[in-house]
Amino acid sequence: MKNAVTVNGLIPADQIGRTLPHEHLFATMTYAYPAADEEAYRPITIDRLGEIRADLMTNANNIHLDSSCGQGLELRKAAEAGIDTLVELTTEAIGRNPERMVEVSRYTGVNVISGTGWYLRHHQRPWTIEAKREELAEIMIRELTVGIGDTGIRTGVIGEIGLFEPAHPDELKVLEAAVLAQQATGAPLWVHLMNVPIAADALAVFEEYEPIWDRVAFCHMDFDIRDLTWHERAMERGITVEFDFFGSVWLPVDHYIHCPTDPQRLAVLADWSERGYADRLLISHDVCSRVQFTSHGGYGYAYIPTVVPRLMEQMGIDRALLDRWMIDNPRRLLAWADS
Repeated sequence: MKNAVTVNGLIPADQIGRTLPHEHLFATMTYAYPAADEEAYRPITIDRLGEIRADLMTNANNIHLDSSCGQGLELRKAAEAGIDTLVELTTEAIGRNPERMVEVSRYTGVNVISGTGWYLRHHQRPWTIEAKREELAEIMIRELTVGIGDTGIRTGVIGEIGLFEPAHPDELKVLEAAVLAQQATGAPLWVHLMNVPIAADALAVFEEYEPIWDRVAFCHMDFDIRDLTWHERAMERGITVEFDFFGSVWLPVDHYIHCPTDPQRLAVLADWSERGYADRLLISHDVCSRVQFTSHGGYGYAYIPTVVPRLMEQMGIDRALLDRWMIDNPRRLLAWADS
């Protein structure tokens, strides 16, 4: 039996359980979105929630998830609602904190799986931009098989590897390196797409570098579901499509302007499942800002296990599909390591 690689070590596939495959515990985006003035550092208060939800990046506190956010308490709510495993896709340059992940995992009893790689070009540091793809691949391979730095804490997935709109050559280089790392290890690969049509750029890289197709997930495919061409093209190649904005609190502006509602998400997922794609679907929240925490008026990490079953029942959707999307499919992706 293959194992998943968590921050606390290996666990067998049958212990992965109900999984949130795309979340963040500790992260910061302030490198790419530096505060413009003192206004950006004002506390997040209830009278400012609407303003911040309209543009998450306007408040520096909102996009800086440090140890003051109470992640343990937030994740414990998800554990009490039945969540067994969380995939933490924060990469090194945007605040990955493996030691704190270990603490939160032990406090909550939730398996935490960390990611390796690099995010969008404007979050990358100069050395990453200058490095060759083979050098980047070697770093990812080491983090997957040995550990992050001298911590001994291994990563269990590659990603999230970021592609903006349009995709930058430095981002494509990182994606190429990620495929090399996947080929060497067998680890699953999560690809952040800043909009659905960017799937074309990722697929072009894959045609040349040949990933392990059924160990690839395309993130944020619920940015827009008006045209499902790219979603279905990806699934036909064996790629898993992830709808990871469930319980989102931001307003539909900018990149999120065409985001569907959760019932609309579920209707598409149910239709795909009936058409034979049930084994190619994942769902999550992508908690990455403070206003998504329950302490700041959001739904936190427990929204899917507590609210979505009720939505499915009201819509006449078989609730057994949740086990396919949240247990079977994550297990197939995450159980890759022999030792």
